[in-house]
Amino acid sequence: MTRQKKEIIKKIEAIDNFIEIDRQLGCGFEPEGAYSELEQESDRLFEELAKLSHYKNSYEMMHDERRYIGQR
Repeated sequence: MTRQKKEIIKKIEAIDNFIEIDRQLGCGFEPEGAYSELEQESDRLFEELAKLSHYKNSYEMMHDERRYIGQR
């Protein structure tokens, strides 16, 4: 895995962790759309990761059966 992919994965995880912690601290009572910008950034990074992994888009990457070989 390239360094660029690792950095993207770290950024996605940081965004996901921030949203999860903020939801837990707020007991799930966040305003509608409170995380929309962060979620859009996470989606953009995920698309970039898919392109670097030689997929057309993130949907194709997520549904690639080769990713699950040996994980069953």
